[in-house]
Amino acid sequence: MGGVSALFYLIRRHYELHGDLQGRKKLQKLMFLVEHLDPERGRLTPSTGLTGYKFVIWLYGPFSQSIYKDLDRLVDEGFVEEEVVSGERSPRFRNLNLLLYDDDGYPKLMYIYRPTRPKFLIFKLRRKANMISEPSPPVKEKIDLILDRFGHQPAWELERNVLEMLGLSPEEKLEWMGKSVDEYLRYKLLSGKRHQ
Repeated sequence: MGGVSALFYLIRRHYELHGDLQGRKKLQKLMFLVEHLDPERGRLTPSTGLTGYKFVIWLYGPFSQSIYKDLDRLVDEGFVEEEVVSGERSPRFRNLNLLLYDDDGYPKLMYIYRPTRPKFLIFKLRRKANMISEPSPPVKEKIDLILDRFGHQPAWELERNVLEMLGLSPEEKLEWMGKSVDEYLRYKLLSGKRHQ
């Protein structure tokens, strides 16, 4: 199981490949794809157990509260820097109107994540103290693949694409709110409703 080590690796690799990870919403959707996308078949599957995160259907699609708990731990322990940009102070942020933006339940805010600098020095020191371990090769490989395919997308586009992959209409999202993504995917499979 990946858990906090997978989350840290995803943030670190995103920073190396695409820069700062902009948005909690984006973080949720990327980790969801690591857990649920079968890249060979190009479709979503029930949980693989790769990340250890379980997702439910929520306001902006798949959501795992455990990701935020682990993220808080990474920030508190100094692995990850968290920057919060407010629409009240900066209405426009990199071509995004923050006054109209909602970052996974936080209106008019954008959460930005990056590994603490110097990024590898602290990681090595913490790893020696057994506070965090390197994820397994299959987890790293899957994260790298997801970041290669989806890491460049902004949060709103990633959210739209994930909802489309799920085949989740606005009505179904309300009907399935708070229920397990695994249950939803099994329902789609049994009912013959195709998801990508």
